[in-house]
Amino acid sequence: MDTNIFPDDKSGPAVHLDGTTVTIGNLSFSSDLIAGHLATVSSELHAEEIVRAMEIGVHALAASTMRATVDEMQREVQRIITTASDAALTQLGEAMRTGKSELSAHLDPEVRSSLTARAVAELEELHKKTLSRLDPDRNGSHTSKLIASVTEMLGPGGMLAQRLDEAFDTNEVDNGLGRLRDTFEKRFQEMRDLLVGEQHRRDEAERGTAKGFEFEDIIDSLLRSEARAMSGCIVERTGHLGGTLGAHSKVGDFVVTLDDGTRIAIEAKNTSRIGLTGTTGILNELDEAVANRGATWAICISRTEAFPGEVGTFGIYGNRLLVVDGGEGLLTRAALRWIAAAGRASSADSGCVDTASALDKLERIRGLAQSFSRSKKVLNSAQAGIDTVRGELDSLRNELLELVDDASRILNPPVAHPRQVA
Repeated sequence: MDTNIFPDDKSGPAVHLDGTTVTIGNLSFSSDLIAGHLATVSSELHAEEIVRAMEIGVHALAASTMRATVDEMQREVQRIITTASDAALTQLGEAMRTGKSELSAHLDPEVRSSLTARAVAELEELHKKTLSRLDPDRNGSHTSKLIASVTEMLGPGGMLAQRLDEAFDTNEVDNGLGRLRDTFEKRFQEMRDLLVGEQHRRDEAERGTAKGFEFEDIIDSLLRSEARAMSGCIVERTGHLGGTLGAHSKVGDFVVTLDDGTRIAIEAKNTSRIGLTGTTGILNELDEAVANRGATWAICISRTEAFPGEVGTFGIYGNRLLVVDGGEGLLTRAALRWIAAAGRASSADSGCVDTASALDKLERIRGLAQSFSRSKKVLNSAQAGIDTVRGELDSLRNELLELVDDASRILNPPVAHPRQVA
């Protein structure tokens, strides 16, 4: 754009300002851009367009000036910050050098007043004191006191030696060795009881059904011995044979025939309980035995007091007798003789029989049988106690002798002789 606002002759256009009013006289310029723009509008609007273009230009000029000012301010601020940073770094470096120098002085072990030198000195002093307190050769040190206490407790004649002597003193019943021996003895006794009980149970299981036959063997011997004493009697063992009730009916283990022909059926029982009445009671079973063996009397011989309490050890129920005989034979003989006497009485004149006297004799027989049973129990219990005490005394004697031998070996160990060099 070619502009000629102020000619050389100074008479050209001038710019006058009156408040916000701007007057430009004789203004002439050449601009393709402005001329092209004014050509697009009517001539009446040329002046307005020129004014608007000038306002836009002034605004652009002001903005450009402001940007230049801002850039200048930024450069100045950057310069100030850089200067301040350099100064701060310089001061910080100086402070760090000063601090490093002072820290080195405080930590230098060669400087006696430094912290490191003082700490090393204190550690050396503590080390010396600790060693002196642990020195076993120094009187009153912790180590020497500990050694003295241990020697007092564990050394010869000390507390431990005294306690061991007391514990292993075989003359003291309540000492450790005695209690240990009692504990072992108790445990061995329990083990022995368990083994004996287990063996007994096995033996009982093996004998099981055979124990009845064993008792029958005892009764067989008793009956034959009594038959010899009474003379004229016959004893038959019939438990394995059928009778008049059929081949399957074997009730009636024995049949005793007296000299007058009286037949007695006998049942041997080795059970813990025997009922009295009912279809399964012993009285009904004896009636079947009488019928099965063609007898007139029946006896049940129980090895234990298995009858009900009202029976006692000698009971008479019509032509049936219930007796308790463990194998000594007394009440079995009494039952056989009672039946023999009853047979003789029945064959004699009934008017000559003293019934009251017979009943009195029967009551005395029952009382004596009961007393005999009680006395036998007491005797068996006493005998069992005596046997038990005898066994325990034998066991204690053997264990005592073994303990004495063990203690002797502990207190008098064998002396090792030095080997002889050939």
